[in-house]
Amino acid sequence: MNDTTPQMQDLHRALLMARSNEERFQMGISMCQTARTIVWSSLPEDLTPPERRVQFFLRYYGDELPADRCDDIVAEMRSPNEKAT
Repeated sequence: MNDTTPQMQDLHRALLMARSNEERFQMGISMCQTARTIVWSSLPEDLTPPERRVQFFLRYYGDELPADRCDDIVAEMRSPNEKAT
């Protein structure tokens, strides 16, 4: 669905492009940080820290990777031999 008029789309783009590269980059970083905060806050608090990381990974990246790759990553995350980073 797109309920934005072409004129408003053009204005929005012009306003964004009027900003410096650094400002646009910082806006993108801020949006990513906000998205991560929302995902973290949506996780049940009673999960263990390792399981919270697994659930964060699945919510944040799960739709972007093939299922078998996600399964491999989750298995590694749940492995007792996981290296601290």
